[in-house]
Amino acid sequence: MTDIEYVFGAGDGHSRTWSTRANLDLRGNGTPDAVPLDFDGDGRVDDALWDFDGDGKADIAALDLNDDGILDTFFADPGGHGVWDQPIWTAD
Repeated sequence: MTDIEYVFGAGDGHSRTWSTRANLDLRGNGTPDAVPLDFDGDGRVDDALWDFDGDGKADIAALDLNDDGILDTFFADPGGHGVWDQPIWTAD
């Protein structure tokens, strides 16, 4: 397993970098590439930060907003400030 680095911030210029051991396989190839967490604050660890390109840094915040066990909304953090505010895709 590999560690995934990710950043969280409030958009005010202050952020913190974290590193956590990947233990989810979102790509489905048998290699852990994501970190589970409660990104949306609903009390359930049903979201993930995903290292989509395999460079050791989270690229995508994947959320299960309707709590059905399926990741359905995806965001990016293009500025690298930990805000994760650019929608990528939402399932209908």
